[in-house]
Amino acid sequence: MEERAFEKYCQFIRVISGLINDHFKDQKEYIHCKEGCSYCCQNGEYPCSKLEFEFLKIGFTTLPIETQQKIINKVVKLKAEKSVFHGEKFVHECPFLLEDKCSVYNFRMIICRTFGLAYYEQSDDPNIPSTIKSPFCMEQGLNYSDVFDKETKTFSREKFIQSGHKTEPIAYNLGLENLKTKFGKDVMDIDFGETKKLLEWL
Repeated sequence: MEERAFEKYCQFIRVISGLINDHFKDQKEYIHCKEGCSYCCQNGEYPCSKLEFEFLKIGFTTLPIETQQKIINKVVKLKAEKSVFHGEKFVHECPFLLEDKCSVYNFRMIICRTFGLAYYEQSDDPNIPSTIKSPFCMEQGLNYSDVFDKETKTFSREKFIQSGHKTEPIAYNLGLENLKTKFGKDVMDIDFGETKKLLEWL
């Protein structure tokens, strides 16, 4: 990663981290994330931009050689499993997850930084309104599980009243494309490059 790109991206991370942290504070009644809870790192494809991946690699180089080798071994194993996989979506544990902890936490991708909050998913059809999505840990009785209605796929007013929560549940638009437009591309002139699944970068 070029030094100038590195500086810009670090600035971008600082800006969005403040925003994301504020959202987590606002929704703290619904958030059950804690150290050692790595469910979100065990079932995904982890899409990221080329710039994010370059930043992730910097974090990888700071790790002890033994830790790097463990990650490399996981990548090799995952690629072998994917080569014989015939389904539509190859969901797997993140290779950077070691002993239920992110080994490159300070260099983690944006999707990792925003996961846990409810979010909007925009349809490709502009005539179809955005839908509210809950993080999949909700299915495990975690974030937003007591106010999210699985049938209607949205927050339940009735469940909110019954829950006794003081703060309304809110969904945010924290997708990479939105953050890039809001802070990265237009404000900081950052070129993120193409986006691919993590295993495709490795």
